[in-house]
Amino acid sequence: MSDKKLRIAVLIRNYSASGGGAERYCVELTNRLSKIHEVHVFSQHNSESEKDITFHQIPQWLKKPRYINQLLFSYLTKRATQGKFDIVHSHDMATHANIYTLHVPCVRTKWTQSKDIKKILRWANTLLSPRKMAYLWLENKEMQVLPNRHFISVSEYLFRNIVESYPRLNDHITIAHPGIETQVTDDKVIAELRKNFREKYSIPTSAFVLLFVAHGFKRKGLPATIKALEKLNDNNIHIIVAGSGNPKDIQINSPTVQNNTHFIGVVENMSKLYPVADTLIHPTLGDTYGMVVLEAMSHKLAVIVSSAKYCGFSEHLNSDEAIILSNPTDSREISIGIQTLANQLQLRNKISKNGFNKSQTINWKSTTNKTLDAYKKNL
Repeated sequence: MSDKKLRIAVLIRNYSASGGGAERYCVELTNRLSKIHEVHVFSQHNSESEKDITFHQIPQWLKKPRYINQLLFSYLTKRATQGKFDIVHSHDMATHANIYTLHVPCVRTKWTQSKDIKKILRWANTLLSPRKMAYLWLENKEMQVLPNRHFISVSEYLFRNIVESYPRLNDHITIAHPGIETQVTDDKVIAELRKNFREKYSIPTSAFVLLFVAHGFKRKGLPATIKALEKLNDNNIHIIVAGSGNPKDIQINSPTVQNNTHFIGVVENMSKLYPVADTLIHPTLGDTYGMVVLEAMSHKLAVIVSSAKYCGFSEHLNSDEAIILSNPTDSREISIGIQTLANQLQLRNKISKNGFNKSQTINWKSTTNKTLDAYKKNL
């Protein structure tokens, strides 16, 4: 395979580095693959440009119901790619790819984990739901053991979930973690970024600033974080909330916390946001990996993050590299973590340094090589 330039089709509905963990992973990996092989991206939405990639627009006839759009995306990409590529690599639900990079837990998980009467009731309910039936059908078509099909999981956490629902795939999965670009930012640049941002949002120079980044505030733990801040009720603690969630969905009762919470929406260039904060807080209720944690560490931020039960990346962390939450719904535990890092600069610097060192051992070259190895299994 090393001597042959492959023709590769990449499938994903939203091709955007700022779209979320799966989208960021896809963009970073695809850019690197395009330096080696001929790469075509098939997507409904594209906010990226890369001279080595050919982009193809897949129409989105319907935004809702989403399951209909998913079925149409699978059908239209099959028509567009069938018989024309050496590898069809999907980062989305589709029926016809050779390589599937899986980013989220299986649809079947709830059915697999249900027992006895609950399982019977769940299946009965499913038969009455076209949406659930559609997603289960798509996933079942995807998760088949075929001679020219292989799967890539982004974490050990997700690998276990896949095998729990589809035991037959155990020997057909490669694990390829997300990577990171080494961040080298001049101290003067960082100081200027912090100064300008804090002036813009009226944040005192002496304030301790948390950063929360997510597309989906509730699932990533913002309500519990707000409750933790309300317990502390510290006017010197501010939180920046970046992402596509709706601020109106988040209840804030404390005037102090209300004033010190800054919703800034989606940020295209995160490398300019990380340096303005002191600590990333990520009490997620479910992340197969948690790329935002790795990125924050690469920018020398200390991190408060859910345990490995909830966040795949935490399997690779210890208490010297992050404040690890055993229960991300416990606002008291979160408040203790926040207060500890706010008050103990020496500890914060130690965690920041160790986290940064950890981040430097994880790179996209490894992700790319493992993906190329998966391609070999199909050729």
